[in-house]
Amino acid sequence: MAVFLKAHGTAEKPMTDDWLAGGSWLIDPGRTAFPRRPRMTTGDRLVLYASVWQRIFGVAEVISEPTSEASVAARWPWSVQVELLLVVPVLSNAPPVQAIGVAPRSMSQHSHIRLEERHLERAIEALAGVGR
Repeated sequence: MAVFLKAHGTAEKPMTDDWLAGGSWLIDPGRTAFPRRPRMTTGDRLVLYASVWQRIFGVAEVISEPTSEASVAARWPWSVQVELLLVVPVLSNAPPVQAIGVAPRSMSQHSHIRLEERHLERAIEALAGVGR
């Protein structure tokens, strides 16, 4: 199992604070997209990162191999199906990415970066701590 930090939202179109209530591709159809073919496979874990907010807001499992839909989405043609395992529904309540030992600048110009398993463990702890 590999672990990745996966960015969502852009400077031009950031995620909304109440992203879960507002609807998301992460929910319906249960996918996340990439500009290039990602090197991930079924069973990998994604720590979900709201890029403009610089916060982690969830953990998901990759449940399909990457597929391309270039005719549908020119900027983000590749995607994988995901199952959400743990989420914070309001971004202003989510922990900062620094809580898992990753600097926000690490994601500059990247849709995703590989993490170590310890980062996933820290993410789960930080996200679970929101509910306390």
